[in-house]
Amino acid sequence: MAKNFKVFVTDIDGVITNIDSIWQYVHDKLNVSKIARINYELYHSGKIDYVEWARRDIELWKGVKYDDFMKIIKSVEIRKGSEELFNYLHTKKLKIIAISGGLLPLLQYLNEMFHFTFFIANEISFENGVVSGKFRINVKPHNKGRILKKILQKLNISNKECIGIGDSQFDMPMLRYCGYSIGFNPKDKRLFKICDTIIKSNTLFEVLNKIKELIE
Repeated sequence: MAKNFKVFVTDIDGVITNIDSIWQYVHDKLNVSKIARINYELYHSGKIDYVEWARRDIELWKGVKYDDFMKIIKSVEIRKGSEELFNYLHTKKLKIIAISGGLLPLLQYLNEMFHFTFFIANEISFENGVVSGKFRINVKPHNKGRILKKILQKLNISNKECIGIGDSQFDMPMLRYCGYSIGFNPKDKRLFKICDTIIKSNTLFEVLNKIKELIE
């Protein structure tokens, strides 16, 4: 039986895009992955916190021209079925929320195509046309659930009226909070336990079909 869902909330990296991490993608394109790996290991060994990890990573991009940075952002491959999925959601008047631990420029680019109701990610600053090294962390590894809760409160919508999709452990707080959750190509076995359904696919067409099943 169809339910009265009003919101669709999605992760970005690995779901809407075909890359696992926009951070790593930028590192690869700028040929700084070897140094970035050191930062990764320092964070995962507990020697630096998440904000310091971000600071060190963004420092590697300092001085990159805005136009060159955006060329990298716009070269990210978008998963097939994304356009059809978002067009359908708009047709059905669902609000669309994108919450990403990635980079705000990517979400701004995607928003131009898909017209999110609300989107949030981590900000980097450009000054005099180049990456300045300044940044703001909005989405940390485990705060997606709290972010979603605040957004839904602003929209005056119950979490039970929300469909969520994600692929990693960092999406778990968000997925647990949703009325219906979809684990998409899960990278963490725990998603098999907490999600209402699991979809493994190279495209989003199965996700679209599942949402049609839920709301029609």
